Amino acid sequence: MAKKIEKTEAQKERDKRQLGRLQTLMDVVFGVLLVRVFTLLPHLANPESGDFDPLVIFTEGGVNFVMFIIGFVLITIYWYQNTKTTGNLVRTDLKHTVLSIGQLMFLLLYFYSVRLDMETQSDILALLMQSVFLALAGFTSVVAWVYSYKHADLVSEAVTLQEGNEIRISIFAEPLAATLTIPFAFVGPGAWNLSWLSVLLFGVLLNRRHKKKFEG
Repeated sequence: MAKKIEKTEAQKERDKRQLGRLQTLMDVVFGVLLVRVFTLLPHLANPESGDFDPLVIFTEGGVNFVMFIIGFVLITIYWYQNTKTTGNLVRTDLKHTVLSIGQLMFLLLYFYSVRLDMETQSDILALLMQSVFLALAGFTSVVAWVYSYKHADLVSEAVTLQEGNEIRISIFAEPLAATLTIPFAFVGPGAWNLSWLSVLLFGVLLNRRHKKKFEG
């Protein structure tokens, strides 16, 4: 069996600084995504007359408004999850960094698919891409947390076994819901939008399972 190579103090210091830079990068990307999601809203002018009409958001731009709400909520949720999975880290390493950047890549691809959705009027491929990329982003986040939690040198000693599992459970609902929405992309945009409500069901079921495991 190969002997595990202990990290030097210099390497640990670099890993600690790398975590700070990684968190900054992730915050910047999430910030850009939140700003860009507002570009989904139409101009407050009637496309036919050109007159100022604030209700155009709900009439001519109704579909875009729904995409804005879904996009804003999901990106906010993923940002909040990110603060949970990185908030108790004391340093990072190459594998964890690659997983974290992979999550950002999938989120950026999700936003690209949102723009594609608007341009193709909810084409099946566009809906499918959104579901797949959000599922990949969520599962990548789960893998990154599980990996970091299994490496004690990356996580604060303040995190208990129960808290570590609570974090893992709390970030599982969104990728599961995203996976469930995949077949609904072939049904239509209405059914696909409604299928996102399954995130509430997954949240309740996972929370009950966690409580039964640790309190039962």
